[in-house]
Amino acid sequence: MTIYLYIISYYIIGDNMKKIFKSKKKLNFKLSNKLKLLLISFSITFFIYRFDIIKSEKFINFVKNISLNKINIKKLDLKSKYLLNIGLNTFDDISFTKEVFKEKEKVVSEEAPTPLVYIYNTHQTEEYKTIENYNLTPTVLTASYILKDKLNDYNIGSIVESSDLKTDLNKMGYTYRDAYKVSRKWLENLNNPNLSLYIDLHRDSIKYSLSNINVNGSDYAKIMFVVGTNYDYSKNMQVAESLVKEIESINKDISRGIFTRKSVYNQDYNPNCILVEIGGPESTYSSISNTLDVLALAIKNYIGD
Repeated sequence: MTIYLYIISYYIIGDNMKKIFKSKKKLNFKLSNKLKLLLISFSITFFIYRFDIIKSEKFINFVKNISLNKINIKKLDLKSKYLLNIGLNTFDDISFTKEVFKEKEKVVSEEAPTPLVYIYNTHQTEEYKTIENYNLTPTVLTASYILKDKLNDYNIGSIVESSDLKTDLNKMGYTYRDAYKVSRKWLENLNNPNLSLYIDLHRDSIKYSLSNINVNGSDYAKIMFVVGTNYDYSKNMQVAESLVKEIESINKDISRGIFTRKSVYNQDYNPNCILVEIGGPESTYSSISNTLDVLALAIKNYIGD
């Protein structure tokens, strides 16, 4: 540092002295901008070294507190994997619960938890309300990745079906009406009949006043289970009833119970297959995330330790 400052001073002072002595005009004793800058640099350097500011605990804490880890943009909790399937439309004014760049503590684990839950979306393109500030639109696939992450917090391993519905429909020569035929193939290709849950995550088409509710100042997307009745559905119904019971023990207001319809919805594939509808087209990202907090805890309580 000393050598560096010496070299700078030599060139700056030397250059200015040459100009002063060569000039025939009356000497102007006003300091040049370069000299002023040099004096300021010397002063700051002397101050830092004199009082050991760089080593000061207060100085270190100050630097930490202005780092990117403290930036809070509406506490937006969006991870890159969530954004993979958010369409480029228009994100809304939201109240988020986690800091943007907040780093999670590293969990030392020899291996990832064994998958117990399979999450897929027969109607993969169902969208929620756009987040206008970010020009992005969450989908039910986005919600699946969020649920996966929340389950992971409880050390519950899960798999999210990432196959593209539209691509698979085209490959098989199907239309959107045949979406359940595609998701059936996903289930069969998974070839794992021993999971605790197979969750087909959907979004309802009802208006906001029916799909959302404010509980203690927080917005939640309502949640409903759908059970088809065109097969021996008794065991699937038991699973749905157990999960509804767990959800209502946590937050009864967000539950829409169980809806039955004369269909199958691929639930005949396995007694642990359930169809869940969360929110509606106007449900916000934060309301979906809040409800998935409840669902993840309900699943944790249902599966057990």
